[in-house]
Amino acid sequence: MGATLKAVDKLIDEFILPMDDDIMEYTITLDDNTIVITFWMAGTESEVEEAIVDECWSVLKMLGQIPYRFLFRFTTDIEGDDFYEYS
Repeated sequence: MGATLKAVDKLIDEFILPMDDDIMEYTITLDDNTIVITFWMAGTESEVEEAIVDECWSVLKMLGQIPYRFLFRFTTDIEGDDFYEYS
């Protein structure tokens, strides 16, 4: 499990972060059987979020079969309370 999270982190660093300058920070956590990737954005639109999620799915295919569900969250709220979620 820890190796999977590290691999996901590395892929996001290499392929997703360069996609959009509005990505300020991200975290990856495991919640039961779900890997939750939260992006803190300087600003965002649904089209940008959907493009990031699509690219995440593309790069996650490099890992092969992963026995986890993925949830992508986007927020501009510094407290991280208000999310737009994609799965």
